Amino acid sequence: MSEAFKDCCKKSVKVALVVGTILSLINQTNAILHLSFTGEVLVRVAMNYLVPFSVSTYSRMAIIREQNAA
Repeated sequence: MSEAFKDCCKKSVKVALVVGTILSLINQTNAILHLSFTGEVLVRVAMNYLVPFSVSTYSRMAIIREQNAA
């Protein structure tokens, strides 16, 4: 695994933790406050972290590829 990819993943995890937590607090407030985590809620919370991670990783890698091509 390249150093650029490792660095990219570390930064993407940080973004996902911040954005995913904010989205989960906004979208799943009732479930969090009442500790009522159904399977559906858990999937939604997981998606709140997976989507920002994916977008951040894709964006960073696209920039790295573009810089390497230049």
